[in-house]
Amino acid sequence: MFRFGNDRWGALLAAALARGYGRNRFHTLDGGHPPEREEAAVPRLDDVARAAGVSKATASRALSGAPGVAARTRERVQRAADELGFRASGAARRLATGVTRTIGVLTPSVNRWYFGSVLHGIAHAADLHDHDVLLYDLGAFGTGGHEKFERFMRRGEVDGLVTITWSLVGGDLTRLAELGIPVATVGEPTPHTRSFALDDDAAGEQAAEHLVRLGHTDLLHLASETEVQPFDASSSDRRMQAFQRVSERHGLRLRPPLTVPTTLEGAHLAARGILARADRPTGIVAGTDEVAMGVLLAAHQLGIRIPDELSVTGVDDVPAAAAFGLTTIRQDPAQHGEDVVAWIMAALQEPDGEPDRSHTAYVPVLVVRSSTGPPP
Repeated sequence: MFRFGNDRWGALLAAALARGYGRNRFHTLDGGHPPEREEAAVPRLDDVARAAGVSKATASRALSGAPGVAARTRERVQRAADELGFRASGAARRLATGVTRTIGVLTPSVNRWYFGSVLHGIAHAADLHDHDVLLYDLGAFGTGGHEKFERFMRRGEVDGLVTITWSLVGGDLTRLAELGIPVATVGEPTPHTRSFALDDDAAGEQAAEHLVRLGHTDLLHLASETEVQPFDASSSDRRMQAFQRVSERHGLRLRPPLTVPTTLEGAHLAARGILARADRPTGIVAGTDEVAMGVLLAAHQLGIRIPDELSVTGVDDVPAAAAFGLTTIRQDPAQHGEDVVAWIMAALQEPDGEPDRSHTAYVPVLVVRSSTGPPP
């Protein structure tokens, strides 16, 4: 027979059982076992309601954030729950309010500057609104993105959804309306959802016009390739088309635009071949900062002086752009992410409103540094 003794070991055993370890079997010196005991009682909603002096239904509404509960009552119930160590079930909260306090994000990448910056803005803003972020990294189209999208659609446990640039293609875009929640796209204008993006037409024109004002007449546009192009024209396409309009307007020599890898490494390799030619341009308008920095590295290795022999512009103003002395077009993707969350929060306040498919175009800002100057 098991007994609690008056010795030190007996006291320790009693304390352990009091802490809720009653289901463990403690062997005594005589080989016996303590009797089975229930674990320390887990506080339940009934306990909270009793401690707060309200009904179970009122306690449930107060803890779930549902309407119809006075502020003082909600505070009293929450205080009782805190004192008892009660935690409301997320599933129960969703059933009571239909709110998950979660924003879903579909993205084709998480380790690139643009996508990471948008995600940072979304996460920061969601946290301010006491929401979590559920991230789906869909990857490049053709490598499982559609399957992940289908899984997301089946689960559908979010209050709002953000899809970043080329996350979705084809029929997947049109299915977003099936979710019945606020949906927005960041990085590309689209007729299917609310959208937020840099004014790529203005960005392309600003970069080209800057070099024209410096006196350049022989320019080349280096576009960055995209893994997926679900829309009529991607941001890279729009910047290239804007460059071509500027060239035609000023009667410049119109070199065929070239498309290079969007990574620094890939752009650098391509730029070495382009700049090694005898008939190279005096100015290069790159579609992104990564492409532009690849050009600057290649020029340095080939002994081409910047900007005396070659001027280069980019788009984005990534953190490394200043160190490279890169003249570029600035955008703030983190702010875009914050803005899209603010829109989702506002849309959630009007669940019966008309679908909003408007577009916010951010004005680009030209940042002039040492990579541009008059032509040789």
